[in-house]
Amino acid sequence: MDIVDEIIKTGRILMDFGMIESSHSGNISAREGNKFYIKRHGKMLGYLGRDDIIELDLSDEEGYSEASVEVYAHRNIYLKTDAKAIIHAHTPYAIVMSMLVDKIEPVDEEGRFYLDYIPVIVAERAVASMEIAEKLGEIMKENRVAVIRGHGTFATGENLDEALKYLTMCESISHISYLFHLHKG
Repeated sequence: MDIVDEIIKTGRILMDFGMIESSHSGNISAREGNKFYIKRHGKMLGYLGRDDIIELDLSDEEGYSEASVEVYAHRNIYLKTDAKAIIHAHTPYAIVMSMLVDKIEPVDEEGRFYLDYIPVIVAERAVASMEIAEKLGEIMKENRVAVIRGHGTFATGENLDEALKYLTMCESISHISYLFHLHKG
């Protein structure tokens, strides 16, 4: 399976797992050397075809206008970290938790096993902003996952499977934490 097929498969998994709240939200990318492949702007993440993925260069912004609006966030993460794959999804429980706390801390044992905490990033403009791109580049040096307040989760990995693990772990931690605090009163 090549990198484009991996991106398509990951988009379907995100849809099947309920990690996509609206039909056209979220984006996926994967890096090979100085190139990265990312979803085109306006395409449905759960129903991607090969033509919906474009190849871009990290050192040249040609073609960026066709890519997901979060292309600069992906680029900055690749330039500042060792990530080979990035997933951004509008995970509902992580979004809710990001509006309630400054960092998401696991209350369950599996969550604590994988992550001590999940940083919440605050920005004046949370969607498609250079502020978010810059903050993500720095925060992702030390973290595999972060949540943009009111917007969604970014997760990185050595490959798309690892990025998916961290993204779904973040949503699981957020879901359990939300329910725990709701019932704790």
